[in-house]
Amino acid sequence: MPVRNPGTHASETAGTVDHFVYSPASSYPKPYARLIDRSGAEVHLWSHDAGQPPVEEDPPSFLRGWNHVEVAADGGLFAQVPLRALLRLDRDSTLLWQADVSAHHDLHIRADGTVLVLTEAPRRITVDHSGFTVLDNAVTLLDGGDGHLVQQVSLLDVLGTEPTIAALIRERILAQHAAFREAAHPTRPEEAELLASATYSGSLTHALALLRRLPGSPCDILHANTVEELDAHPAGLWPAGAVLASLRNLDLVAIVDLDAARVLWWWGPGDISGQHQPTALPHGNLLIFDNGRATGRSRVVEVDPVRRAVVWEYAADPPESFFTALAGGSQPLPSGNILVTDAQAGRGFEITRAGAVTWEWYTEKVPGATGTSRVTLYRLAGVSGAIVEGLRSHGPAAPGSPA
Repeated sequence: MPVRNPGTHASETAGTVDHFVYSPASSYPKPYARLIDRSGAEVHLWSHDAGQPPVEEDPPSFLRGWNHVEVAADGGLFAQVPLRALLRLDRDSTLLWQADVSAHHDLHIRADGTVLVLTEAPRRITVDHSGFTVLDNAVTLLDGGDGHLVQQVSLLDVLGTEPTIAALIRERILAQHAAFREAAHPTRPEEAELLASATYSGSLTHALALLRRLPGSPCDILHANTVEELDAHPAGLWPAGAVLASLRNLDLVAIVDLDAARVLWWWGPGDISGQHQPTALPHGNLLIFDNGRATGRSRVVEVDPVRRAVVWEYAADPPESFFTALAGGSQPLPSGNILVTDAQAGRGFEITRAGAVTWEWYTEKVPGATGTSRVTLYRLAGVSGAIVEGLRSHGPAAPGSPA
């Protein structure tokens, strides 16, 4: 794991985060998540193969391993088996519960322990008097104690209450399905049935995989990749409990009231492209990782939601030297610096507000007989010192990665 630490060492900076968690895309069929320090040394490891598809099925890369992991306050781990389950492990990797939901991309842990997780399902809708099958994304609430389902709210329904967003969704549905029809791609009977009625036999995961693998992804309209519950905005734009969502395929960041089923604020089309991991900053602005699919160059932007304008951005020099079309993200750190994930390069790096790179790390790329993913890792995330100390006091670090 090559590491570069130019300039001042991070431990000399107040409010630093010195530990990070990630799950390698190559870790299937027994996925694991690593907690590392700034030297790249492993401090702790979680691993469990619950819910993994059998190797003999040769599943597509987007169904292998863990899609997103998040360390709990007690040192345990939440891990998403993509489109199949959410796992809750303790610090020793014992499985506490498994929720069989079509989890993907992100989750949020409320103060009361309730877990918000993104899920999806096929859905039949009518646009301009014609029927279409789409992948509806939902925010699913799970009980943190045992993983049972508490509530599920359709993002398609909520977003559709805002006329401009509803028009965006309509335009994208018509365009994607028209392109698919014009390409005249051959479909197997079960794919044709899904496209015609959104009904399927077999598992939900299998149905979702069929729709996601269709050329051009005609049904993947929203592609939600972030869910985060917010504190009240300082200027009153949204109340405490509002939910921030990122819809990659609409180039849209939206803040919604799930209970009232309405959009409180939105921004993005024409300004960002294929974004990931927007997050609210303490003073009310939003930090967004703009993948830049339309421009071929990634950047990090800070948006003032009152002015609806970019007030700060980081881009590489030259700008085209940093581009990750898929996955990735940016996380504000207590020091004021920003942690950035360059997912396709398998790189994490930290920047100052002046744009200086203060730390850089590359994960090893592990080729394997089980196939490779389009990204080396989904996201690198900082872990608080209190959680790390709790893990260290509990016992020795895990001995190493599974073979």
